[in-house]
Formats: sequence, C-alpha cells, structure tokens
Amino acid sequence: MKKIVVSLFVLIVLSVAVFSAPLGIGVKIGEPSGLYIRSYTSSMSFAGITAAWSFSHNSFTIQADYNAVSPNVFGDIDFSYGGGIHVGVQDDLNLGIRFPLALNFAIPETPVLTFLEIAPGFMFLPSTDFDLSGGLGIVYNF
Repeated sequence: MKKIVVSLFVLIVLSVAVFSAPLGIGVKIGEPSGLYIRSYTSSMSFAGITAAWSFSHNSFTIQADYNAVSPNVFGDIDFSYGGGIHVGVQDDLNLGIRFPLALNFAIPETPVLTFLEIAPGFMFLPSTDFDLSGGLGIVYNF
C-alpha cells in the first residue's frame, strides 16, 4: 500500500508541473509501454512523463525527464537529450536515474509527433545496476 501511495504522490506532483504548459499526450511502446505526456517548457525544451508497465522489471513504472532539443539535426528530424528519474513499484521500490536520447519527427501539417528513444540509466534501489529503457512513441500536441 505504501508503494502505491508514493507512486501516486509522485505522479500527481509531476502532473501539476506538466499541465501548466503546452501539452502533448500519447503512447510509448517499448520498455516500458504505456501513457506518455510531453509538456513543452519552450520551443527548445520539454518535460516528458511516462506512466507504464515495465515488462523487464515486472512493475508499474513512472519515468520523468527534462529534455533539450537540437532542431533539424537530420533534415526535419530533431534530436533531444536530457536526464530524469525512474520510479518502479513491485515487491520493492525501484529508483534510478536515466539519460534519454531521442529522434523526434513532427508529421508536417498535423499536430502529431513521433519519436524513437533510448535511455541508458542506473538503478540505485533495491540494488545498484545498469538499466536500459526506451521505445517508439506517438504524441498528439494540443
């Protein structure tokens, strides 16, 4: 019960910060797979939150990142990079840091954006270990 309360608290705090800026909502398929929210802090940065199921950790996972954007690195494809946290709830609380790297493509003349992300990281709880996450996502920008 304590783990669920901690996870919900983290999700609520992050959601308040996210919903105060221009917003994109979508899904991310990969590790983990689930709901993805992107809040644009400027034209050159965004915060991303994933609330999803991790198949490798067999847990409910929340990932929150702050990312900078380098526009038009490969034609119309932007490159984003940043840092963030990983919180997972299973038998024990999983806690770690992550460093997402992504290619982002805004589909012309639509509010839809696609991205391909890889995020190396480190888990600190319940033990220290290397972690790798990422996936393919689609976001509808409001």
